[in-house]
Order: sequence, then structure tokens, then C-alpha cells
Amino acid sequence: MDIGRTGGLLVIIGMLGAPATAVIAGEPHDRIDSLPTTSAAAPARSSPWISSKMPAPVRSRIEASFQVAIQRLVEVPECRALFADLRAEGREILFSTLYYPASVAHEKRLCGGAWGYTTVGSAPTFLCRKFSRISDRRGALILIHEALHHAGMGEWPNDPKGLMSKAINHLVEDACGL
Repeated sequence: MDIGRTGGLLVIIGMLGAPATAVIAGEPHDRIDSLPTTSAAAPARSSPWISSKMPAPVRSRIEASFQVAIQRLVEVPECRALFADLRAEGREILFSTLYYPASVAHEKRLCGGAWGYTTVGSAPTFLCRKFSRISDRRGALILIHEALHHAGMGEWPNDPKGLMSKAINHLVEDACGL
């Protein structure tokens, strides 16, 4: 799911293909002002960066899903091409993503129709508690979906030329064999 800012409003786009799950005006979003810095040149690691505040079941699912996502990027040229089309390298994007738990307010408002959310071009990705209840393959699809936003892929309606969330999921499923 892509979070976009339009006219001072925070607009949240649903992962299940709904045009908009919620619009939040004047309410603080998850604090991201003290995030660790990342860059494509950062040293390679074998595991994702996950906030210490992430609930253990979600952390476990991220770790397992992350390995599936990395494996698909290594083994499937069409999966890598999704990022190459954005002038990015998929593994670098995944390793530079910062995984945080969704805030309590966003759990209530967004997580009924989404597994996670991020802002286009931004490393922080917020995952809902229900992420812990999906398969590793579905989790990998969601991590790749959110990583595409991190790499710069927009999503409708914030990007009028962008795909809807459901279409991005289908693109990832087809290209990555998920």
C-alpha cells in the first residue's frame, strides 16, 4: 500500500485493491524522524532491519518472508526486472527497507484492508499485526510490493498513472512466481 500526501492530507491506499481505505487529516502519522539512515552502498546483511518494537510473531513472519523474497529476486529475472524498470536493484531496496509496526491508530483504521503501508520513495515500511498470520510466500509478495514503492513505484490514486494495489500484487505474483 502506498501512502501519499495530497494537500496536507495523509491518504492511505488499500492493499486489497480498494481505491482508498482511509484519509487521515491533521493526525500525526507514525514517528519516522529518528530512523536509521540507509543507502544502496550500505554493507550487505543477511537479514532485514526490523524495529525492536515489532511484535515477535510479526518479526518471525518478516524474517521468513524476507528470505523468500530475496530468493525470488536472485532466482527469477522477471522479478528483478520489476526493480530494474525503476532503475533500482531489488535486493538493495529490500535490505535498505526499515520495518516498523503499524501504530495503534493505523491498526484500527487501515489494517482491515491492508497488510502494510509505506510512502513512495521512503525506506520505512509499517506492517500490520495480521501480517503474522499469512504464509511466507504471501508475506514475500507484500514485502516486494512495498519495496517497489520504496524504489519509486507510485500507486493510484496518488499517482494518476499508477496501478491500483491489487494490480501491483498481480504484477508481483506473475513476475516473481508468488
